[in-house]
Amino acid sequence: MDKNFPEDIVARLQQFAQQQSHPNMEEEVYSPLAPLHTRLQRLLDTIPLSAQRQGLSLLDLQACLRGRKGGLPHIGELGAAMRRLGWQRRRKWSEEDTAFSSKWYPKEPH
Repeated sequence: MDKNFPEDIVARLQQFAQQQSHPNMEEEVYSPLAPLHTRLQRLLDTIPLSAQRQGLSLLDLQACLRGRKGGLPHIGELGAAMRRLGWQRRRKWSEEDTAFSSKWYPKEPH
């Protein structure tokens, strides 16, 4: 057995404790504890304006976010967060039975 083993363990534990007390910025940005509208805004900021103007699917956005308990965020809460951030939903109807869709668009400045 290595005689420096106890010192190595202590050093690694101290290093781990130091890392835990100073989480990196990326962990804070994507923390599931941040409010949904904050996490959603950060996600929207990564999407090019040209793609935003073509409309965004709520289901696609939902798949990119985490919910409070590790799953996906509730679709109703996500829609409310989109409205809170100033986005509008536009529905598309089709002649087919199963072809209902809606996309979300940034509000146009007046």
